[in-house]
Amino acid sequence: MSDSNMKQAPDQIVDNPIGLDREAVTPVVRSLNQDLATTYTFYHQIKKHHWVVEGPEYWSLHLFLDQWAASLLKAADAMAERITALGGYPVSGPAAQEALCIFKVEAEGVFGLREMLEKDLGDGASIAEALRAHIREAMAAGDFGTEEMLKEILMEHEQNVHHLEHFLGHSSLALDLLR
Repeated sequence: MSDSNMKQAPDQIVDNPIGLDREAVTPVVRSLNQDLATTYTFYHQIKKHHWVVEGPEYWSLHLFLDQWAASLLKAADAMAERITALGGYPVSGPAAQEALCIFKVEAEGVFGLREMLEKDLGDGASIAEALRAHIREAMAAGDFGTEEMLKEILMEHEQNVHHLEHFLGHSSLALDLLR
């Protein structure tokens, strides 16, 4: 497709149908695009770990990571829909998403299970921190819809990070086998 047929440039924000001031929501849209990019990138990392998990806790971790990945896709879709409601364009290309992602993308390949899950734990905490900042930003812009959506996403995300912490506990089966 040629650029001359483009109706909206990726960084362009147009008037929205929900009555929020374009200038007020411009930083919110930028933050939501960062959240969207980070969420999709994290989804791919979680899904990779779901595919390669092994060991004594294989099945429970396999299921947990798959459920987390599903919740990330649901969150990403909500973010993209909100971006369009605000008059923005949701970042959609994998390279653009990786460039906007807030954490260092894991290299291709399989690493030790504990190492991979500890990365997920750290990245998950970073995502929660960014979501909290973006909730405050939406509040300041008077964008209560985005605020509410991000709060719901944050609650589910924090719950998954907390559950992952339990899998990594020092009394886990995998560590007990090493004693």
